[in-house]
Amino acid sequence: MKKALRLAALSLVLILMGSCANTPSDIGGLVVPDDTLDPNATIITAPPVDDTDDVNVRVDTTEPVDSGNQGQSGNKNNNNKNDNVLIKFLAAGDNIIHENVYTDARARAKDGQKYNFIDMYDGIADMIASADLAFINQETPICGDEMTVSGYPNFNTPEAAGDALIELGFDIINVANNHVLDKKEAGYRNTLDYWHEREDKVTMLGGYYNKADYENIRVVEKNGVSIAFISYTYDTNGMYLPAGSTMYVPYINEAEIVRMTKKADTLADLVFVVMHWGVENSFVLSSSQKNLASAITEAGADVIIGMHPHVIQNMEWKTASDGSRTLVIYSLGNLISTQYDNMNLVGGMVTFDIVRNSNGQFAIENPIYNPTVTHYNKQRLGLEVYLMEDYTEELVALHGCPNYGQTADRKIWTLDKIRGFAKNNLSDEFLPDFLK
Repeated sequence: MKKALRLAALSLVLILMGSCANTPSDIGGLVVPDDTLDPNATIITAPPVDDTDDVNVRVDTTEPVDSGNQGQSGNKNNNNKNDNVLIKFLAAGDNIIHENVYTDARARAKDGQKYNFIDMYDGIADMIASADLAFINQETPICGDEMTVSGYPNFNTPEAAGDALIELGFDIINVANNHVLDKKEAGYRNTLDYWHEREDKVTMLGGYYNKADYENIRVVEKNGVSIAFISYTYDTNGMYLPAGSTMYVPYINEAEIVRMTKKADTLADLVFVVMHWGVENSFVLSSSQKNLASAITEAGADVIIGMHPHVIQNMEWKTASDGSRTLVIYSLGNLISTQYDNMNLVGGMVTFDIVRNSNGQFAIENPIYNPTVTHYNKQRLGLEVYLMEDYTEELVALHGCPNYGQTADRKIWTLDKIRGFAKNNLSDEFLPDFLK
C-alpha cells in the first residue's frame, strides 16, 4: 500500500533535481534468541533467494459495499477503482486444541459426529460471521487420521476442529507457529494437504511444500481489494525438517521479512504481515518485537498481526519515514485452550475496517481489540468462548481456573481480574466502549 508515497516522492525528486535517488538498503539481522523460553531453540538464517513473480490469488466475487469513509492511515492510489469500498476484517488468536478440548468435543458429538467443536464458539460466532474477512492462527497441526490424535506437547488435532473453523466463517488460516513440526515432516505435509484440500473455502498461510511455494505470496481479493499475506514463526520448538527435505518453514529473519514485504507490496493493494513472536506469558513487548515492527513498518506493511505470547499485548500505530502508518497488533492471546492460568484464558479478536475511498485511497480504520474469555468448568471441560462483554458473574463462579492456576495470583478468577488483563494492557483508543 505504501509504495505510492515512495514512488511519488521519488518522481518529485527526479523532476526537481534531475538526480537518481539511492534505494534504501535492507535492514539485516536475525531475531530469535530473546523471544523463546525453549532451551533447544536454535538460530536459523534464511538463505538469499531469487524473486519470482508467481502469485496465488483467491478471488471473492462479492459485490462492493458503499462507504462514505475517507482514508486516514494510507494513501496508495488505485485510480482504476473509484468506488467506495468498506471491508470488515477480523483477526483471532491462538486456537489451541489441547487434549481436554478434543475430549470435550468428542463428548458433545451428536447425529453421527465423532467430534463437535463448533458449539464451543457459539458466544463469538455472530461476530466472526459478520466479518467480510476473518483470520485465525491454528496453533496445533492437523495431521490426519493415520496419526494418533494428541495434545500437548506434540499435537495432532482432529480434522473436525479445522472443519469447524471453516464453518464458523474463517477465511484465512495461519499455520506458521512453533508447533507446526510437532509430528515432524510427515505431519507438516499432512497439515498442508488438509488445508489445500479446502482451498476453495479458505486460504492457508505460513506452510509451504517448497521454497517456490513460499515465494508464491498468497493474495486474497475481496470486493475488488487485494491483500497480500506473508507469515513467519520464531522457531519450531527445536524441531527442524530433515536434511535434504524440500519442504519450507518460514522462520523469522528480519532481512528476509523486509524483502518479502517489499515484494508483496508490488502484488496487492495492501500488505498484512503475520508474526508468531514474543515471550510466552509476558505482557511486556520484547526488544525483538519492537525492532521487527519498526523494520516491517518501514518496508511498507499496512497491518502486522501478532500472536504466540498466549496473553494480551498492546496495539499501536507505527509511522514510517514517509509518513504512512502501520497498525501493529502485538499479541491476540489465546482464542481457545485449556491452559491453567487466568491470563491465558483471556484473549481477543481485533476488528478493523479496510476502506477505499472515491479517490482510490486506502486506509485502515476503527481498530478495536474485542476481549474474549475461554470458559471451562471444574473438570476443565465444558468449553465455551465468550466475548468478555457477555461474560457474567454467574459464569465467573463456575469457572475451573481457581482449581488449576499455578500460583495464587494466577488462580484469581473475578470479573475485575479478567477485565484488568485488557484494561491494563491495551491503550484506551483500542478498547471497546464497555471497558472505557
